[in-house]
Amino acid sequence: CAFRNKSAYSLLKNILTMRVLYLIFIIVIIALGVTHSALSFKKYENFSAEAFWFFSAGLALIFAGVANLMHYQLKLSLTFHYCTIINILLVIFTVLLAMKVPLPTTLLVAVFSVLMTSLMFLNK
Repeated sequence: CAFRNKSAYSLLKNILTMRVLYLIFIIVIIALGVTHSALSFKKYENFSAEAFWFFSAGLALIFAGVANLMHYQLKLSLTFHYCTIINILLVIFTVLLAMKVPLPTTLLVAVFSVLMTSLMFLNK
């Protein structure tokens, strides 16, 4: 009987740890998006098409993070399905971008996207 309680405690601890990690990576993705969007004003002096594309990439990260935050809070089947689509597209895009432009920043975003997506599935 004591073994069952230890086992149940261990399982609960692992679930809570995965849930906390999921929240951390959601916050990191949102922070990366905010940083990316804010840097567009520093990187580009005028409102060129390139500046808007750079800014919109940050918005995409913010929106992905907010969608995952909604799923984290609500844990609905609908939010899970939406986040699955959003996260898979985000992973495909960020991994392809990191392969095409292998800079530390693109690699970091790809890794965090993969981790956030993995943790979403683990917290289903």
